[in-house]
Amino acid sequence: MISLAVTLLQAFCCLGLGAGLLRLLKIDDVMTAREHWGFSFAVGFGALGWLVFPLGISGHLSPAPLAGLLMAGCVPALLLRRPTAVSIKPGLDAVGWTLLALLCASFAFDSMEALAPPADADTLAYHFAIPRQFLADGRIKFIPQALEGAVPLGVQMTYVPALALGGERALTLWVMLGEWAAAAIVFVLCRNHLGLNWSLAVALIFLTTPAVIYGGGSGQVETRIALYVLVAAWAVARALKTGYLRYAVLAGLACGFFVASKYTGLLFAAAAGFMLLYQRRWLAHGTAFAAIVIAAGFQWYAWNGLHTGDPVFPVLFQWLGRDDLAFWNKAHDLVFKEQYFPSETPLPITPVSLLLFPLKATLDFASLKDAGRVGFGPYGLLLIPFAALGWWRHRDRAWRSPLLVYAVLAFLFYVLWFFAGGSQRIRHLLPILPLFLICVTAAAERLTAGGTHRAPLMAAMAMVVAMQMASHGIFALNYFKFHVRGESRQAFLARNVESFLPVPWINANLKKSDRILITFRQLRYYIDIPVFFASPLSQSTVELRPEKTDARTLYRQLRSLGITHLLLATSKGLSGETYPVPYRLLAEAGCLTMLKHFDGRTIASRTLPAMKSGPQAMAVARLKLEGCDG
Repeated sequence: MISLAVTLLQAFCCLGLGAGLLRLLKIDDVMTAREHWGFSFAVGFGALGWLVFPLGISGHLSPAPLAGLLMAGCVPALLLRRPTAVSIKPGLDAVGWTLLALLCASFAFDSMEALAPPADADTLAYHFAIPRQFLADGRIKFIPQALEGAVPLGVQMTYVPALALGGERALTLWVMLGEWAAAAIVFVLCRNHLGLNWSLAVALIFLTTPAVIYGGGSGQVETRIALYVLVAAWAVARALKTGYLRYAVLAGLACGFFVASKYTGLLFAAAAGFMLLYQRRWLAHGTAFAAIVIAAGFQWYAWNGLHTGDPVFPVLFQWLGRDDLAFWNKAHDLVFKEQYFPSETPLPITPVSLLLFPLKATLDFASLKDAGRVGFGPYGLLLIPFAALGWWRHRDRAWRSPLLVYAVLAFLFYVLWFFAGGSQRIRHLLPILPLFLICVTAAAERLTAGGTHRAPLMAAMAMVVAMQMASHGIFALNYFKFHVRGESRQAFLARNVESFLPVPWINANLKKSDRILITFRQLRYYIDIPVFFASPLSQSTVELRPEKTDARTLYRQLRSLGITHLLLATSKGLSGETYPVPYRLLAEAGCLTMLKHFDGRTIASRTLPAMKSGPQAMAVARLKLEGCDG
């Protein structure tokens, strides 16, 4: 019950912070009640993450200050407009009740995930592990690693109060609430353009999109960033329609929170800013927008710039990076970029690839990373023909609709994202997926408003809902088994978190004064003693590139970090335990003592456990602290 109470307290804090900001901007009086509640939560979500940062860098990440912040944030919730007491029942027909029942089933599936231990690899590697580390330290400390440490952490800062006050259960409930808040705002914006049944259908399709099923209930940030995108799109459309400066300020606030949560937010802010320039008051709106984006989004860029010289580390490190860093240098930076970016951009960065990317993401899973399990499903592909015809038939009205603003904003972000040359993982487009769903559905609905083409459109919608609900059910089956069988926490994690087998032994046998080096990043969250994750690409404090490593240097680097133990993948040969290069050099020099061997198996899929897996050998070794010079 404590975890639920903390989750609700934090929710009301976000509602209060958002309601206060909307009142300052004098926007709340033009909103419907449902818009006011939805946008208040979204804006307050970003404001909460922004406020945790100064608490963190000042060393006040402890329960009392965080509880005080949440309770103070609840006070402006009194400004929330009272929802009109109108029953939903008269507006629902058989289709509507069916959709509502399916939404309830989706909520049950997500609840089962929220009430189970977290098992997603990225979540355990840094989304949840970093807040846990900050709380253990009592402050925000710079994490000297690329991609999973020195990055914008605005969304993760909202995880800190939940974890500090309500534990892991409050944290998993909080991320589920963020997912459903995004779906609620999708419904709210849909109701401005679509009927009740259509709006329920779009919210359901969003919640059951494979990428949302995969990441919505985890610590991954994209689903929660959609909150900011929806507010920003609404605000940009209002700014262009009315010319009022306060809407440009709201757009800047939402874009700034996106910037503070992921580097791709810079691209979205650029797209929104570009659109605000196409109006009579372009200078005032552009200036206010830019100033607010900087104010809302600067924190983590200033933090990373202070420690590395590069605010968008490691993107500009070759030009802005400091030369005195132990964990990164310009030679290592070049190697990182030569190896990382080609592997993350399988399609050539050309206009043709830009046009083909949606088709490949939907039909050609093998060519794009993660597209098969975290894609956007067939909805767009099936509805685009209806939407195109609907737009053409009502093109005169379409030019004056806010939906055009949503569509252009989403398209501009997509183009900037693709040509920026970063990762082509499709889930990075998830924040703009709601805008796409709203626009495509509204355009398709306009086509069938007179009754024509209605049957094939309804068939396409029904097929997508059936497929995605089935996928959601299959995904939830893993968590259903955990709850029904009464499975222990350790047994659940052993079959869902790869390489988890050594973790209970490490927690039981090593001391808080020890520090273990691991090569399995997904174990960071569950290991209770201090951890150092060693990767040849994300850091050079421990130099692991074979051509750059020798036993003496490696031993010296490990000792300088206070490493006492190592958890490594191993193999057994005729001569005994064999460690991977370069750790083998330490073993051959007599600097490692094997303590415990583990025989496990790899996990091919948490959702489909029958998929092929293989044996996995691991060992915990102790680093000799005396009598070993490498």
